[in-house]
Parts: sequence; structure tokens; C-alpha cells
Amino acid sequence: MRLSPVIAAATLSLSLVAGQAMAYQAGDVYVRGEFEKSDINGDELSKENAFGLAGGYLFHDKLGMELSIGEDVEHDYSLASGQTGTLDRMPANLMLQYYPLGGVEAARIQPFIGAGVNYTRFSSVSGAGMDVDDSYGFAGQLGVDLTITKNLSATGFARYTEVDAEFEQTGQTVEDLRLDPVSVGAGVTYRF
Repeated sequence: MRLSPVIAAATLSLSLVAGQAMAYQAGDVYVRGEFEKSDINGDELSKENAFGLAGGYLFHDKLGMELSIGEDVEHDYSLASGQTGTLDRMPANLMLQYYPLGGVEAARIQPFIGAGVNYTRFSSVSGAGMDVDDSYGFAGQLGVDLTITKNLSATGFARYTEVDAEFEQTGQTVEDLRLDPVSVGAGVTYRF
């Protein structure tokens, strides 16, 4: 049995559209809900889990920008000077993301690597006259998206951020800590 040229052309067109729907392409926008576990350098701050949100835009098949923000998480702190208390930590990361398989039509697994800047806000610091300066530093991440449908992916990632926590009491530095959290997380990504 021979296929008519019209049926053959329609079949080919549908298969190309279906394949392109899986490809990461310039103009794609995505949002992700994520859960992460962070291992903070040192024992001065308690280690806590957190939820976060991320969103991104691909301006090229292989390159995009991602902004992620974590929830305000409360940590217990215990300094070498003897002061103890709690504080809230909220991280935000802006990264350039590279997708080596971007534009590949049949790629169901999309690895990515990102590098950029981290901003961490410290607030609600307990203790008489205690304050912690906000921090800026390098941020990097490795991850992978596993395509479930043309719009939905399961995402896993590992992220490193440079974070410095300078504790001050009545304007005088009490202790300067390098927290540098390494986070491992997973999430669900929806691509428009």
C-alpha cells in the first residue's frame, strides 16, 4: 500500500513538530518549584531545608538566564564568642545557564551548568544589638532536566554559593563566618 504525498507530508510535519516541542529553544520561558537541602560550612549555623522558586528565559538554544529565590529560613546560631540566637537567611541567585544539548530535538535529558552571582539577605537577628550584613558572592550550579511531557520536567541540581556572614553587635564586628552552602535539590519545571 502506498501513502499519498499529502499523508506522507502531514506525517513528516507532525513528527517534526513533536520533536521540536522537546527541544530547548531560544524564546523558551520556564518556572520551577524546588526543594533543597543545604550543607553550611562550619557548625555555627544550624543546617535547614528550604523551598524555592526559579524562573528562566533562553535567549539562545544553549544559553539562558535564571533567577532563583529561596524562602526565608530561620537558623539557630552559636558563635565562638558565646553569643547564641536565631536569624533568617534568604538567598537569591542570578545565573547564566548553559545547555549543551539545547536545540537537540530528541533530547529527553537536558543537562545544564550555571554560573553567576548570589545575594543573601540576613534578617530578624535575635540578640541584644546583633546584626548580620547582607552578602554577595559567586554562585554555580550543575543540574539536569528529565523531560516528562513537552512542558513538564523533573529537575535535579547541586548548587554552591559564596556567602559571608559578618556578625556585628552595636556596630562592632563580633565574628565573620564563611558559610559557603552546598545545596542539593530537586524540583518540577514547567516550560512555556
